[in-house]
This record gives sequence, C-alpha cells and structure tokens, in this order.
Amino acid sequence: MPVTRKAVARRAAVSEATVSYVVNNGPRPVAPETRARVLQAIEELGYHPSDVARSLRKQRTSTIGLIVPDTANPFYGEIARIIENVGYANGYTVILCNSNLDAEREASYVNLLRTRRVEGAVIIPTTAESVAALRAAEICTIVLEYEIEGAYCLVADDYEGGRLVTRYLLDLGHRRIACITRAGDKTSSQKRVEGYRDVLRAAGVALETDLILETEPEIAAGEAAAFRLLEHAEPPTAIFAHNDTMAIGVMSALRKRGLRVPEDVSVVGFDDIVQAAYVNPSLTTVAHPKQRMGEQAAYLLIDLLRGQHVPLPYTAVLDVSLIERESSGPPPAAARHRKA
Repeated sequence: MPVTRKAVARRAAVSEATVSYVVNNGPRPVAPETRARVLQAIEELGYHPSDVARSLRKQRTSTIGLIVPDTANPFYGEIARIIENVGYANGYTVILCNSNLDAEREASYVNLLRTRRVEGAVIIPTTAESVAALRAAEICTIVLEYEIEGAYCLVADDYEGGRLVTRYLLDLGHRRIACITRAGDKTSSQKRVEGYRDVLRAAGVALETDLILETEPEIAAGEAAAFRLLEHAEPPTAIFAHNDTMAIGVMSALRKRGLRVPEDVSVVGFDDIVQAAYVNPSLTTVAHPKQRMGEQAAYLLIDLLRGQHVPLPYTAVLDVSLIERESSGPPPAAARHRKA
C-alpha cells in the first residue's frame, strides 16, 4: 500500500498542508525544526523519493549533478564517463564537479547544483555534510564509496579486497607485506586495512605497524611512501597500495632505487584503472566494480526521479576480484630463507 501524505503528517505531528509546503518548498515557509521533522518522517516512511520526483517534474531541468574528489584520477574519470553515458541515453545532462578533496569547494558545488535546480545528484563525498546539504535541498542523492545512514549508497566490498590481496601475497611466500593507505579515509581504506590485518592475524604473521603508512591518493605520494618503506632495516618484500595510481608511484620509487618488480619487491594496487594493464610491468590489482557501480547509481537515480519507490535504508555492496599480472611474484630467495 503506498504511503500517503496523511501518514507523513501523522508521523511528524503536523498538518498535511505543512507536509505539502516542505515537499514543494512553498508556497509558505516552514520553521527549520518542523521541516527537519517532516523530512525525517518522509525518510522513515519511504514517501520522499516518489513525491520529490512528482514535484520536480513540474519544473524539469533534465540535469543531474555529479561530484567527484579528483578528476585527474583515472578511477573517478571512468566512473564519471559511465554515469554520463547512462544519463545521456536517458535524456539527462550531467554537470561534473571536481571537489579536489576540499570540503569548502565541495560545499560550493553543492550550492551550485541547488541553484541550477538539478533533478538529482551522484556524489563521492569528501564530507558527510555535503550529502546532508544535498538532501536538505530536496535533491535526490546517490552516494558512492561511502556508507551514510539514511542515504542511497553503493560501495565496493573493500574488506574482501584487502583480504584477497593479503591472502594472495601470503600464498606467494611473502611475510613482510607493507600497506599504503589513504590518509583521512575512514571507510574504504580502513576496511581494506582491516581485511589485511585479519588475514595476517589468521595466518599467524605478526602485524608490524611501521609497515602501514598513510598518504594522499596520488602517484607522487605513493612514490614518497615507498621511499620511506625502503629505509627500513628489513624492507618489505611486497607493497599493497590503496589505489593503482599510488601503486604506479611505488613502482617508480623501486626503479629509482635499482630494485626490480616483482623479483625484488612485489606491488599490488586497487581499482584496475585502464593504465594498470599497460604500465611496465603490468600491475596486479583488485578489480573495482566501476562499471556496475556507475551504471547502477545512474539507473537508480533515474528510477527515483521517475517515481519508483525504493525503500531506505539502501546500501548495495558490490563484489571485487583479484587481477593477477606481472608486478607480483614470490619474494627473493634470501627473504624466503629468512622466513623458512
């Protein structure tokens, strides 16, 4: 049975007219605390998506917003391309915004999308506040890569990705496995590290915290982190990077130190960007479900805008897989002998 405006009014302890004012953003103003109560009731009862879609259709702009952290990163570029393709095929123009991992810049783009009256948005957020601001503006929003309570979210199985890489490297014979993570990332990177830690623990391999480094998700940062790891008295025989761009930086550092990949040090990335198959040596990596995530996000948003009811909470966790290429192999014979 469909949820009615009357049910929302009853849940929020307001009149049906007040619910209408909130949903249609007028014609009369609603006190902030009352608006918040109505929006909460809308979310709880699952009334919000279809009703917002109806109100948007009164003044359609046929545009959706897309906010990503870094357009220079091929991973985000690939996702943007997929979402734009789906939008174009369904009659929507996509406004691409690059937050540059800057919370203030991201907030300004949220405001831009509001003033442009986009019909919906897809965001890979720098802060949860940006998601809240989009929803407060009654912009139907899909969140990628992060799980945010009360939002439509699509994430990769990052924990399993960390497990896959670590189990794979252990099976090759590695015991000193370094992990380069993304600084400040409390979701995807943290889960990958948790998978890494859990597999080491289950295998009885001591966790060496000095082999876990945090840095920015860029090539130069990956290179710098690898230089730091190579300063250890007993350097790692394998390095697992948070993403492929960092892993490419790691391989650059190894070459500059006269080390061979994978004969001296194995390298594994995450994301399987296009370049991963073409660097030398080709990069072993975890295949991120970019295609499925981008398509699923775009189609979900369009379905919501067209009035389809999808109840909250909604989080889709997409499978990952390991792609074995040339950058990984057994540890050097001397390391195997030490750990025998």
